[in-house]
Amino acid sequence: MNESSGQVGGTTARILALLLFVGLTAASAQTGRFISVDDDPVLGDPKAKVTIIEFGDYQCPFCRAFWKGTFPRLKKEYIDTGKVSFVFRDFPQKGHPEAIVAAMAAECAEDQGRYWEYHDKLFREQDRRGQPDEVVRFRIAELKRWATDVGLDATRFNECLDSGRHEAEVKKDYDDAAGVGMRGTPVFFVNGQALLGAHPFATFQKAIEDALSR
Repeated sequence: MNESSGQVGGTTARILALLLFVGLTAASAQTGRFISVDDDPVLGDPKAKVTIIEFGDYQCPFCRAFWKGTFPRLKKEYIDTGKVSFVFRDFPQKGHPEAIVAAMAAECAEDQGRYWEYHDKLFREQDRRGQPDEVVRFRIAELKRWATDVGLDATRFNECLDSGRHEAEVKKDYDDAAGVGMRGTPVFFVNGQALLGAHPFATFQKAIEDALSR
């Protein structure tokens, strides 16, 4: 798996997902480290029977593809109805130069209770400006301006971002992902079941319904 894990079709997708699941499960057992929500923001009912954890990157075009193509229906049918809680954890890729600072900016937005608004803003801007497989660059001035766009106190946000306050939190997410063998984005865990790449809604629906039936 390279820096970004795209949507792949048919048998190839199933084989890759199985290999990833086996590999990540084995790595978890060997290291004693298992994927958890940690202290990251939760969208939906924290007590929902099913939890989806995404490890993503704000410059990853395949993470954007999931956000645009799959996430809206996932939110409407499962998150908004209380069946699923959703967590985004940061796994900034080395080939994406602003991924770390963008993740830190989202954490600064969380300090003011607007994590998901800023999260959506980052992907919306990436989608507005980039081609489907393009890595879109972010400037610090833009990250700060977008904070105002989503209703954040600019002074507080800028102080937070400039201080690097949340760098350790982003690094912890990265280390947790790398510690169980992840290499690219996005990677999802549906009640612990690993899914690699920007799968269509039907793939998530099956994994969720299987988890709900247990």
